[in-house]
Amino acid sequence: MDLSTLVGVFGFILLSTPFPVDADFPTGARVAERCYCELEMADGPFPRRRFEQLFSLSDNCSQSLNVEQVQNITDEVDTLEKYDRLKVVKEHRRNKILKRSLSSCQSALLVTPTPYVTPQPGSCSFGKLVDVSDPKSSMLNHFGASYQYGCWGMDPWPAPGKEEQYWLMILSSSNRFGNKIRVFTSYSKFLTRSSAVDVTFKTHNAQGSGGVMYRDAYYYNCYNLGQLCKFDMTTAEIFSVKLPYAGFNDKFPYCTVSSCYGYSDMDLATDENGLWVLYATELNYGNLVVSQLNATDMSLLNSWNTTLYKRSATNAFLVCGIVYATRYLNSEFEEIFYMFDTTTGVEQNNLAIRVRKVLPGIQYMNYNPRDKLLYVYSDAYVVSYSLFFA
Repeated sequence: MDLSTLVGVFGFILLSTPFPVDADFPTGARVAERCYCELEMADGPFPRRRFEQLFSLSDNCSQSLNVEQVQNITDEVDTLEKYDRLKVVKEHRRNKILKRSLSSCQSALLVTPTPYVTPQPGSCSFGKLVDVSDPKSSMLNHFGASYQYGCWGMDPWPAPGKEEQYWLMILSSSNRFGNKIRVFTSYSKFLTRSSAVDVTFKTHNAQGSGGVMYRDAYYYNCYNLGQLCKFDMTTAEIFSVKLPYAGFNDKFPYCTVSSCYGYSDMDLATDENGLWVLYATELNYGNLVVSQLNATDMSLLNSWNTTLYKRSATNAFLVCGIVYATRYLNSEFEEIFYMFDTTTGVEQNNLAIRVRKVLPGIQYMNYNPRDKLLYVYSDAYVVSYSLFFA
């Protein structure tokens, strides 16, 4: 191998300078990027100067060279030959790898990045509901057995400092009217019924047991109105808005075969995708309507008409944008028999998932995406269940 070849091998280096990260670019502009790689030899550079000296000496050699001098040159050449075999060839291979890496990097930069897409309702990684556990917990509500209607749970997206807070709402006056929410700082306080704080509505009391807590606000059907109300748990301010075409005041409640659950026209719900309301309209022939809500102003983000007659169901809840509805089987079991996927529009009415009850009636049912529990109010008892997916 001659000198020019060696210099050619070691002269190869891939250099490029990336654009400054903090450069001032217009909003939305794509910042140019470049790939670079550097070749560093851990054992130092090739001894070019020594090689040139030996080359010149051998080229101009004369009879005056003695044996010692020849032996020294031979040793040096042997060393250089060894260097070539162990270093130059190895580094030449490394350069080829660097070339391929640089080519791949440049190709990647030319690919237009895929824009981020917000996950759509129904797109949960853990699949669809396949079973429900036996009751995990069950206890009489704190106000007594005469309060057959109510709701309870915890906030899926709580305010800072309220992560462990539990709440309870009970209805009085013919199982229709509620004017306060009882709050507990932890589940242990809830179980022992200690350190409770009652938060009272100043106006727009609650109607029915379909309310939910979401982002430190309680959402519910405003008393005697076809409106949704939002009660801020920190400021005690109330905001209300009309729910278009929704039936209210027992027009489209949930029902069993023999009777209905009073004033259950508007059923609020939570899941991984946010806040929802389930109701029925005359325009949809009394069938269930599913609407996703803007939690700030309660405007409708989207709505879906189903073919499920609302009075044929005893309750409903959502998981990942999928509606699950129940019906009464007997005093011991309720059955999740129906689902509607808001992503695909697919309906199914033969699920046959049984739910063991503690008492015959179920006045409230809501899923909490934070702990993945189903919270139920059943004939004055507060009950929770685990859900299983596949």
